Amino acid sequence: MTSLPEPSPPVKQDSAGERDLVLAALRVAASRSRLQTNLFDSIGTALRHKQIDCAGALGWLHDEGLLDLLPPFGPGVS
Repeated sequence: MTSLPEPSPPVKQDSAGERDLVLAALRVAASRSRLQTNLFDSIGTALRHKQIDCAGALGWLHDEGLLDLLPPFGPGVS
């Protein structure tokens, strides 16, 4: 049987305000992430059902500020 590891050093205690601020920022980031996922899904669904064309999908992504999140594609991409 191996020996138990040394206990970790004590963690600096944050103030309640600091902890609340970081937790709130994490909740906002998670909400934004879910919103982006929802937008990608909506655009993909509209494109799949031919409600918009490829140019419309790319325009929608551009309008939402999500176009830069697409991986590179097209001629010359290996």
